[in-house]
Amino acid sequence: MDINNQNQTIGTTVAKRNFFERHSTVIKMFVIGFITLLLLIPLDMIESLITERKVTRKKAVEDITSKWGSEQTIVGPCLVLPYSETIVDGDKRVETENYLLVLPEYLNIQGSTAVEQRRRGIYNVSLYGVDAVLSGEFDMSVISKYNVPTSRLKPDKMQVILGLSDLKGIKDKVILNVSGRQTEFEPGLQIESLATGVFDRFMTDNSYSDEAELFSAGLNAKLDSVDNTVQKLSGKLPFSISLKMNGSYSLYFTPIGKTTTVGLKSDWATPSFDGSFLPESRSVTDSGFVASWKVLNLNRSYGQVLNAYESESINKMAQSRFGVKFIQAVDQYQQNMRSVKYAILIVLLTFVAVFFIELIKKKSVNTLQYLLVGLALVIFYSLLLSLSEVCGFAWAYLISAVMTMAMISIQMSSILKDVRQGLFVGALLAFLYLFVYILIQMESYALLVGSLGLFAILAVIMYYSRKIKLL
Repeated sequence: MDINNQNQTIGTTVAKRNFFERHSTVIKMFVIGFITLLLLIPLDMIESLITERKVTRKKAVEDITSKWGSEQTIVGPCLVLPYSETIVDGDKRVETENYLLVLPEYLNIQGSTAVEQRRRGIYNVSLYGVDAVLSGEFDMSVISKYNVPTSRLKPDKMQVILGLSDLKGIKDKVILNVSGRQTEFEPGLQIESLATGVFDRFMTDNSYSDEAELFSAGLNAKLDSVDNTVQKLSGKLPFSISLKMNGSYSLYFTPIGKTTTVGLKSDWATPSFDGSFLPESRSVTDSGFVASWKVLNLNRSYGQVLNAYESESINKMAQSRFGVKFIQAVDQYQQNMRSVKYAILIVLLTFVAVFFIELIKKKSVNTLQYLLVGLALVIFYSLLLSLSEVCGFAWAYLISAVMTMAMISIQMSSILKDVRQGLFVGALLAFLYLFVYILIQMESYALLVGSLGLFAILAVIMYYSRKIKLL
């Protein structure tokens, strides 16, 4: 009886010991899965680092543009005509002053820009100088369509305003030529409670934009009250303005003319045309670009005469702006962020490949080595970010990939004691890095190519998994 009890005890001990041995493959799969999830923490830290570097770049760029001139939006010129208005408040009748904004019958803007690169540390910013001539004509007869009695109009206080985003960029005197008479613009719009329109302002890259206001700053010029055209409020009032100013990153125009035409030429070879209207014609070469726009009043949602306090109409004017961004062709931070999104895929597929080699070739790789390989794959993205700020994304990607592949190939060759298997892991990483790089460069077909690629990879994994027995 004692002998039987002893045999049962020995059998139970062997069974307990063999349970972990018989299920070691499954247990290791869970451990590898846990390590994969654990690596999401440093990957999230890499994403936070990319965001932090983007903010640092934004501050460096703003420091330069604050002294040179920020993004510029040209609004105008607009004719401002004051008129009196009576408001009934109970038993009281209060006389107030209001303003009409009369927009040009036609507006033609011809300009040229010279773009240069300025550096602050490792960061670049595109600065430009623009030399433009604004010419057109006001039709004074459109004022009668606004149904304001002539007796309430104050033509002696009429003025022309020109909205600009950043007055620091003005390089020379701005002269208004009206009917052969010259008047110098003065700073400020000098209109009480002029409504402003809100638009998204481009900053340092496509990920950074904030809201700015139309008519937040500008210039004004008073008209000669003895001008017969102004006194009669009828007929045509031709004008021209010569404008020289600095700006950065982008230049926009608003289509305030009944017919607005803009011609712009520049020495910048990688423009990004932006806004509510694209150029009617454009030519982009290695030496620069030439573009022209034509916008009719039928293409926009506001009229030729506006109330200066109508925020909705001014806001529509702000949203109709168009122009060009003088940006770098490649944004390394956006590409870095996109590459990190595929990091877990590379980590998981590398672990699967090593795990299959371990099972098929009867090699042993401990969990510490899986963790070290995973950390090497994560450090790739830190290298990519730091190098891309110095030598560009393409070269940074190549250098980081080669360094990571070499280190992991040497490590796996040593662990598996087989150079061919180590080179196989390196070749797999080369394929994955190339696949991800192609996806990053693609836009329209990235989802399609990525889905097909993942389907093919899964098919290969399923094929080789036939030889693996988990129990």
